[in-house]
Amino acid sequence: MKVRKNSFFILLALILIFPFSVKAGPETAQDRKTPESHPEEDKAEKPADITHKPEEERAYAAPQRLPHSIEGTGGLFITPVAYLLNPGERGKPTGTPSVGVVYGHLRKKDFLAATIVMTLWRRVEIGYGFNNLQLGDLRRDIKRQTGLDLDYNHVGLHHFNLRVSLIQEGAFGLSWMPAVTAGVHYKYNESIDSFNHRLKGVLREIGVRDNEGFDYTFTATKMIKNVFPWPTVFTAGLRATRACHIGLLGFSRHYSARAELSIAQFLTERLMIAGEFRSKPDKLDEIPGLVEEEDDWWTLDGRYLLNKHTALSFGYFHCGQLLNEDVNNGFALRLMVKF
Repeated sequence: MKVRKNSFFILLALILIFPFSVKAGPETAQDRKTPESHPEEDKAEKPADITHKPEEERAYAAPQRLPHSIEGTGGLFITPVAYLLNPGERGKPTGTPSVGVVYGHLRKKDFLAATIVMTLWRRVEIGYGFNNLQLGDLRRDIKRQTGLDLDYNHVGLHHFNLRVSLIQEGAFGLSWMPAVTAGVHYKYNESIDSFNHRLKGVLREIGVRDNEGFDYTFTATKMIKNVFPWPTVFTAGLRATRACHIGLLGFSRHYSARAELSIAQFLTERLMIAGEFRSKPDKLDEIPGLVEEEDDWWTLDGRYLLNKHTALSFGYFHCGQLLNEDVNNGFALRLMVKF
């Protein structure tokens, strides 16, 4: 069954409505935007303010509040944003690197991700992500239906990412101009060839052609500051891909263009909630009970800055059919550290 997109957009609407109920006391909206200064506080524990930087700096300031995607780019859990992560100060060739670790519980499957991202010359973001998917009872189901054994029960996927900032937010003196980035993403699946060999070529027969491939992304992000007491960040993007289940099941023969959307709403200087949607291609023939149709993904996220270096995130995952089972009530935790 295809994921019901209506549920995603209803929940996304709640994200936009909820900030009106967040009260910080009798102060005005402008007061809430500018937290009271306390010189005696430990400045190392206070996150950098992004809401009052000059327009030309906004594209660089906002990423400091946004985490990594599971693939190793600046973004939410499953989609990128156009802001480059931690670009650093003007005149310096590198920003500060950041690392992230994600654990996801997807019903009977466990998902782990480790990511590292760094920005060069305030224009180029490089990142790496490693994903490990524990396949749950898929190995058992394959053996029951075919008599064949996968021998091991996990998939390893590597992501190597390069993204370039094409347009900075507010460029050309246009306040409505979004930040725009383009990305190239090389993916390598270290397990799929072995799986195909042990399954006597079945994966190739249903449409898996390669263990590696490139994704190409084009992403636009705009921060809106004047609607709610705290900023709202809108992102829309396109991804050209051959990946099956983001590459966890290898790569098909032909490319298709898929949409990616997200909204992130800051509730305080430290707390952010978000929703995201990722359209997925359905390129493979089905094997009933083992490889079902590939569904779109969506998530609801919450992220809290523990201090200016560390953030903790929680995500609710709705993945639809993931190989041999529905994953409509998964969750994930992410820890991100900026050096």
